[in-house]
Amino acid sequence: MDIPGTWIMNANPQLMTAVEQLGYRVTCGDVVTHTGIHLESARSGLLALANQTGGHLQVTDTGEVIYVLSPDFRQILIRKSVQLQFQAWLDRFFTVAFYLIKISFGILLIASVSVVYLTILAITLAALFGSEGGGDCGDCGDGGGSCVLGIFDWGGSSSSSLTTMTTTTNENLAPVRAKTQRKPLNFLEAVFSVLFGDGNPNADLEQRRWSYISNLIHRQQGVAIGEQIAPYLDNIGQGFDLEYENYMLPVLTKFNGIPEVSPTGQLVYHFPDLQSTLKDTSGKSARVPKSLKERKWKFTKATPTQTNWSIVLFAANLIGISILAVMISGATSGLIGGAMPVLAFYGIGLVAIPFCRYFWVKYQDRQVRRRNQLRRQQVNLLKQEESIQQKLDYAKQFAKQYKITDRDIIYTTEEDALSQEFKRLE
Repeated sequence: MDIPGTWIMNANPQLMTAVEQLGYRVTCGDVVTHTGIHLESARSGLLALANQTGGHLQVTDTGEVIYVLSPDFRQILIRKSVQLQFQAWLDRFFTVAFYLIKISFGILLIASVSVVYLTILAITLAALFGSEGGGDCGDCGDGGGSCVLGIFDWGGSSSSSLTTMTTTTNENLAPVRAKTQRKPLNFLEAVFSVLFGDGNPNADLEQRRWSYISNLIHRQQGVAIGEQIAPYLDNIGQGFDLEYENYMLPVLTKFNGIPEVSPTGQLVYHFPDLQSTLKDTSGKSARVPKSLKERKWKFTKATPTQTNWSIVLFAANLIGISILAVMISGATSGLIGGAMPVLAFYGIGLVAIPFCRYFWVKYQDRQVRRRNQLRRQQVNLLKQEESIQQKLDYAKQFAKQYKITDRDIIYTTEEDALSQEFKRLE
């Protein structure tokens, strides 16, 4: 069977990681239990992966398919796909580029504060010496703002002053990085973190949700009841939807489950594809928490010291820009005068963005606590209702777990069919 080469670009990274962690010899059920991905996606993905990398299939007497992959299947995929090689290079490029963008905010902040306060100092000194020396300002008889701004036209020696200042600033950044490299974030990264945060802490929520559910089913030998699954779901509904457990439909679809009705009209769920495994059944699968718990939102991962210094610099930058705007009020010519609107927008943004984000994070955190509390309530209901034990007792008759051994294998693509038939007859 020919699997299109475009599959390589769409290969599920969770599936490939699971194959590696499970020892390169897996069943579809083992991969689903390990990752929580859709059963059909796991089956088609394993088949395509075996086809593209020269893997082998083994079939047991019960029809279970075992996928045997080469330990270097990733390298084989990369060699077979120029697109994948380019994608790997592109990923590395964007990783470096994003890091440079992150630290650029810290560098720009330090540069901005330095430039603003050096400019204030220069204007103050120029005005002071101009008032004392009288005619030193030449054509600017009043010795005021327009004359002072002349030194910031960035011509002649002023250009070398800027270069010296920038070089000094960059040299001073090196000790900061060296001192903070052992911490989770260095100061330049901390500035970005305080400004924009560190991303969604629950970006892997769906992955964790389905992994917990599949592991729970596996631990219970392929059976479960709705009340056990509910603490891992959101929006389980109410009234008719809750009574008839409509919230279980996505779970049944994802893991190919079968609803079974007890003599008293209660529903239990049977998942045959999660009952076969290559793993040792004497051990337990991964630990499953009693409910799905979303992680709290944090304002920043920077240390309190880094956060305080970042905020101080944000405020100092805005104050300095305000002072500078007053000092050169009325002046529109020259580099500083023309750059003032940009500096003002930049300074206000540095203060406004973390200020607004602080309240947004608080709101998100309240929503997380509310959802976590609702899921914990479902766990409490599981303990309180007496009818649940009846459902669990009925579910036990469907609970089975098959440990696949080499003796169960009746066919493998590693050998021709005739040789395998002779071996069985011996």
